[in-house]
Amino acid sequence: MKKTLNAICLFLMLMTSARGAQQTHEGTRSSLTAQDTVTQLINLLQDLSSGSNNFLFQQHCHSIIHVIQSRQSLTGSEVLLLKNLYTTFTDTTIAWNAGRLASYLARRRPFIISWLSPTDSAVSLAWVLPPENWHPDRPYPLYVRLHGLNAPYSDPIEYMTFYLAPGTPIETTFEDGYSIFPWARGNLWYEGISETDIWESIKNFESLVKIDSTRQYLMGFSMGGYGVLAISQKSADTWAALGVYAGAFWYGATKYLNSATAQKIKDVPVYFVCGSNDELMSDNQTLYRLLQESGNQHLNFTTFAGGHDATLLNWQNMFQWVKGFSTERSVSVEGQNEQPTQYTLRNNYPNPFNPVTVIGYEIPSRIHVELKIFDVLGRELSTLVDREQDAGSHEVTYDGRMLSTGIYVYRLKAGYFIQSNKMLLLK
Repeated sequence: MKKTLNAICLFLMLMTSARGAQQTHEGTRSSLTAQDTVTQLINLLQDLSSGSNNFLFQQHCHSIIHVIQSRQSLTGSEVLLLKNLYTTFTDTTIAWNAGRLASYLARRRPFIISWLSPTDSAVSLAWVLPPENWHPDRPYPLYVRLHGLNAPYSDPIEYMTFYLAPGTPIETTFEDGYSIFPWARGNLWYEGISETDIWESIKNFESLVKIDSTRQYLMGFSMGGYGVLAISQKSADTWAALGVYAGAFWYGATKYLNSATAQKIKDVPVYFVCGSNDELMSDNQTLYRLLQESGNQHLNFTTFAGGHDATLLNWQNMFQWVKGFSTERSVSVEGQNEQPTQYTLRNNYPNPFNPVTVIGYEIPSRIHVELKIFDVLGRELSTLVDREQDAGSHEVTYDGRMLSTGIYVYRLKAGYFIQSNKMLLLK
């Protein structure tokens, strides 16, 4: 019986030892697999760079390597991201394969641009989209886009591979210039080293391409909208126009959401867009009002039915507006200050509003103008204009504090021209 027990114990010890050896081997094999993935990706990127004569694609390949090698160690999730990145480069059945220059020139995959920060010696990066029909020897406008708060953006590998994942091509927006999306060290609200990262990304990119210095635009969503305000109030002369998409001004609002800040950017055109159900609407309207009071002559506030949503259409509408300005403030690049050639009743802004909104219109010649407010039943509530006016662009501020929540109609009558638009008062 004793011999039998000894034999059983010896068998169990051998099995435990064998299982431990197998687990150690599997752990080593897993580690080797991860290392092999990274090695294969780096070798592939080096080959692609050597085989290309496009300097931005070469920079792209070397930048990815630079970011990978800057990491002292890779987590399991980072290795998986790099495996997916390798697939995007090698699988020719994937839409907008990352190994093809055409995917980047079509602006469906972003170039990665990295650099070693002279401030703290850390490696940082940005996404870059070239303009449509890109000619590298020509100067182009620069659109600096600041991202919103997003947990994956805290990790440089996750940020780098976000739009280089197999099924995630980027949506194109600004066709006439370069678009740069700085990492900004993740989710640091564009303060401190995060703000420094923005300026370093611009300087680094300007060393590679030609930028039209009179047409640089700063815009951002949510946390990025806060960044637009925080950065522009220190550098107003740099920017041809600003775009604030649902700016999260509640962060440090007492620092920037005030008349002193508005005065600093009163000469910079600003486009606002915010969802009608977005909790940030009130703060965005406050900044808009402060800019109005500062005397800013180039403002636009657009709303849409929705919450805290960033949609391609809203970005495109913003782009169409901001690109009309340059830092040569006296004349916009699209001739926005030219004499109107037709009658136009513009959408009021903000809309929805509470309680104040601005109604704009254009008339091509001196004429008697009527601008009136009606309820949805057609009953006249207020007359804002009833007199002759000179040709040009005109704006009237309407205060609806005496009205209740609801839909109202404003009507412009100028000679034979009559047009009505709707607006929504939300209290």
